[in-house]
Amino acid sequence: MAGTAIAQAITFLITPVITRLFTPADVGIFTFFISLVGGLGLIATLRYEMAVVLPEEEKDSVNMAFLSLSIAFGLALFLLLAIILSTVFHFPKTAVSPVYRQWIWFLPVMVFLLASGNVFQHWYNRNKEYRTLAIAKVVNSAGNNLLTVYLGLIGIGVWGLLLGNFLGLLLFNLFFVIGILLRYRTKVHYFDIPLQKSLAVKYKDLPLANTPQMLVELVQMYGIIFLLQAFFSSEIVGWYSLSQRLLQAPMWLIGTSLAQVFYKDASEKYVRDGDLSGLVRKTIKLAALLGLPALIVMLAAGPWLIGLIFGPAWHEAGVFARILAPWMFFDFIRSAISYTPLIIGKTRSMFYISIIGAVLMIFQISLGGIFLKNEITGFILLSATLSLYSLGVILWIVRCARKKNSPGLSFKTS
Repeated sequence: MAGTAIAQAITFLITPVITRLFTPADVGIFTFFISLVGGLGLIATLRYEMAVVLPEEEKDSVNMAFLSLSIAFGLALFLLLAIILSTVFHFPKTAVSPVYRQWIWFLPVMVFLLASGNVFQHWYNRNKEYRTLAIAKVVNSAGNNLLTVYLGLIGIGVWGLLLGNFLGLLLFNLFFVIGILLRYRTKVHYFDIPLQKSLAVKYKDLPLANTPQMLVELVQMYGIIFLLQAFFSSEIVGWYSLSQRLLQAPMWLIGTSLAQVFYKDASEKYVRDGDLSGLVRKTIKLAALLGLPALIVMLAAGPWLIGLIFGPAWHEAGVFARILAPWMFFDFIRSAISYTPLIIGKTRSMFYISIIGAVLMIFQISLGGIFLKNEITGFILLSATLSLYSLGVILWIVRCARKKNSPGLSFKTS
């Protein structure tokens, strides 16, 4: 958590410099591309990296890491082949920006670096090397932001954003690889292809059972970015990207800690008496109290404050932040108690509810883009709808927590 906080602080402190070196359109172009990288990187290992921490035997864990890296490398090769074929056969390019036609060559390697970084994080987590994980996150953030500033200062334009992020990913992975070579190189002799095949079958539920969940996560994480790019402009994507970062970063840091404490206390309480209603209400009140100052500030002075800190060109990001603040507030409260369905065995119900949220998001942005053709109206509808959705999820969790379920932590998907 300390490493994450420092990494976020570096990004937050340097962002006002970056927003004065790059235009909202530059940031929008970069945000769209990096969302594509992030989406592919999330599925690049078929979620097998999650099994790196599970096996009791060290040999099994090592081979799960090798299996995950092999799958990610295979996807990267497939992407490279697809790019080469599209170039050789001159597929239509009229709808594709010249910048993206150049950047697309970075896609395979960046997807692989993102996926391999996730694998390495699970390996170090298994070995309880939390200090290494913390330092790696700081190295990634510092390398990314400092190079981006330098490239912005020398005037290479939007390329500075891409190359800065690329260097951050590269340093992130190199840091992990050096650590592995220094401390775990003797584990390489565990490499066993037949064992990897048997482990792939053993943990087949990870790609099979998680595929629907992954698709919903992709829509929730990147759906708005792709829709904004399709219906509006890169400049609007840039304003939205900054507003989201400012609203989510501090709430994410606080919300993660709050949710982890809730998970521990709620798990123990559920085992004792099967009733979480009191703890859920207490956590909701605490989350509301913690999130209220940010909501008030954004509603009262969001456009002025963001324009002052990040430059006049980013005033519209403040307008977006003001509109989206109520949704972020209710979503922050929801995230604080989000482990409740897992504890009481309502994960399948929560999955279906998540699908409803993703559909509502797509519908509202599409409504604003296709019919209303106005991003402000679209964001107002989005914020109002998803605020009501988050409030509905909160009330559903409260109702479920009141039920006297049979004691004992349940992971059933009822």
